[in-house]
Amino acid sequence: MTIVRKGYEYTVKDVGKVGYFFMKIKSLLITVLACFVIIPSVAFACIADVEMNKLAMKNYKQTAQSMVENQTYNISEYFRIISASAKQIADNPDILSFDKEKNPTTTDALSIYSNIASADNPNVRIDRIMIVNKSDFRPVVGTNEDFNDLTRDDVLYGTLKNICARKDGEVTFYTPDVYTNFNEGDKEKNDPLFPGKTANGLRLVVKYSVGDYYIVTFFNNTALKSFATSSQFANNSKLVLIDPNGSIMHDSYIGNTSDKKNSAYLKFTEAAQTGSAVEVDNFKGTDSGVIPTISFTSKMPTINEGEEGNWTLAIIAETDKAYTLSGEAMGAIVGMIVLVAIIFTAGAIVLVFIITKPIKVIEETLVKVHRGDHEARINVIANNEYGQIARTFNDLIDDIVVSEGRYRTIIEMSDNIIFEWNFKSNDVFFSNNFNKKFSYRAPSDHFGDSFLLKVKVHPEDNDRYHKDLEKLSKGEEFEGNEYRWKNIYGDYIWILMRTATIRDRDGNIAKIVGVIVDIDRAKKSEKLLTERASYDSLTGLYNRESIERTIDNEIELINVRKSEVAILFIDVDDFKIYNDKYSHATGDQVLKFVANTINFVIKGFGTAGRYGGDEFVACVRNIETNEPTRVARDILSGLKEGFTSDNGDKLSVNASIGISIVKDSSMHVDEIIGMADDAMYKIKKNGKSNFGILNKEMVERPVPDKVEEEDVIGGSDNNNIGDAVTPDTANDTAEQQQ
Repeated sequence: MTIVRKGYEYTVKDVGKVGYFFMKIKSLLITVLACFVIIPSVAFACIADVEMNKLAMKNYKQTAQSMVENQTYNISEYFRIISASAKQIADNPDILSFDKEKNPTTTDALSIYSNIASADNPNVRIDRIMIVNKSDFRPVVGTNEDFNDLTRDDVLYGTLKNICARKDGEVTFYTPDVYTNFNEGDKEKNDPLFPGKTANGLRLVVKYSVGDYYIVTFFNNTALKSFATSSQFANNSKLVLIDPNGSIMHDSYIGNTSDKKNSAYLKFTEAAQTGSAVEVDNFKGTDSGVIPTISFTSKMPTINEGEEGNWTLAIIAETDKAYTLSGEAMGAIVGMIVLVAIIFTAGAIVLVFIITKPIKVIEETLVKVHRGDHEARINVIANNEYGQIARTFNDLIDDIVVSEGRYRTIIEMSDNIIFEWNFKSNDVFFSNNFNKKFSYRAPSDHFGDSFLLKVKVHPEDNDRYHKDLEKLSKGEEFEGNEYRWKNIYGDYIWILMRTATIRDRDGNIAKIVGVIVDIDRAKKSEKLLTERASYDSLTGLYNRESIERTIDNEIELINVRKSEVAILFIDVDDFKIYNDKYSHATGDQVLKFVANTINFVIKGFGTAGRYGGDEFVACVRNIETNEPTRVARDILSGLKEGFTSDNGDKLSVNASIGISIVKDSSMHVDEIIGMADDAMYKIKKNGKSNFGILNKEMVERPVPDKVEEEDVIGGSDNNNIGDAVTPDTANDTAEQQQ
């Protein structure tokens, strides 16, 4: 069931079509449910097999990667330990004193042999300690070796030269020309330099520079072999270490490092050292083909902080081992999926028959409501979920019927057009009486097709209207404005559009509700009054009758505009002096000057007229923006600036202004002008040349001293225009503001 709100009427959308399709709904639901159970189950089984393999491979790789990270840390710590041990040996006092000797002899070197040799006995990781000349890279002395035998071995020269070229404290493999197997020492050819305690493969070597010598310490790799053993998983993984020289610690899986032509070895070492691949595939070559493998590499931190890692660690494993467990698990998963699919399909068919019965009842009720039977309701006595739905549905229909009647009655009784702009859907709805004034037919409810955007606006109002519409679209404050729109007859009529913004609980704009009021009659009456009004022949302002009509018309529009009006009663102070001292012609010029000054100040938001003699009345609209006290102050300031008469006299004019505020249309024009007149006379009595407000909420304000006659006539700058004065009706006095 879908309830659609259109304008302020609620209708049920496409209810009749529900009955047309209901006869087929059971078979349709059964077919759909079968398709959505069986087909997805088969597809899921196939996809699950692929995903399980992916997951298995992902876990397999994560295990290898985790192993790399753990062993990177362990081996790095091990390297730091042996580097520190080599540093302790290099800092041995006997070695330091040996360095200070000038031209040491063989006897001198052998004299500290026992002390150096004793340093490696407690530590089983150390194989050999050697002191090497910096000048020729020849060993001077070494533990457990005859000095002369060491110096005459030319094979050692190149090896020591490479070792001593590394940084102090840096750990590398010792790889002489004679290579050894990972698990066994070199039994085919005895190495006279390193017979060692444990001849189990290659050694690790660290050198430190001490004066004119290098202190070179050799360590066996027994600990590294234990790291390699602990790194295995899935019974086929191997750990590989590559030192900064490219030498690799290998086992039978990799092959002998002396085989430089081994393409697989070269591919792996190049990729690992250059960092060109984190994961190297298809590494191991066999006679029958290539075994898919993966390898993860890691650069281990160096001893010297801040330097780039120079050792590479990798773990290699065959990928086909990853799919063993996933294949076994998939058989059970597929069987379970098929069983669940069968059970679910059978249950779905039963549910179709149970669910469609109450749907049929709801459908029949909707059809009745749609056809105009507002008394139709769902008859239900059950207390289950269906009963709750039925009762809620009945309550909803009740609310819709009542709401529809209420809003239809209100709108039909009103001449105003109601519209709603939904910001979430960006749709605009108008009340039905819209068609009585405007002929536009929107192709859709979308704002882009709405009357608000397509309305024909008078050229003089077009820019102002679209700027206001843009404010609305941005959620800016907009209370209302007046425009001329083209109506159903092709004529421009005056309308007043006012809006209210409705926000959601997050403060975002949910919708804008507005009203369009036809004020064309009032505006045309105002225009007709203006055109037919009699103007004062001397000042060009409205005469008394015209200004009273204008004020009366403004009072009628107060409730529509939601804005108050102010009336200013202006009387020229000591006007008789201008006639008596100068001439009646000069007095006429004074009256024209006063009229021009008033017109200049209130232009655009007010109307003025000559009320009689030297008395003037001004009507100010929208006093929330155009404050009457500011208007009065501006008029007094303009009059005080004065003018030059035809006789060349510089004349300054003072006036007293009374103000009354019109808050609603219940007040009569005579009453309003009378209040302003009373306020003006109170100003006259308390010093002249000022202004005051008289209304129900009177507030006293300071009153200036009385204006002298010579100041009025001579246009002196001594008299000040004070703040607004509110007369005291009780004692006709005012307190002076400090």
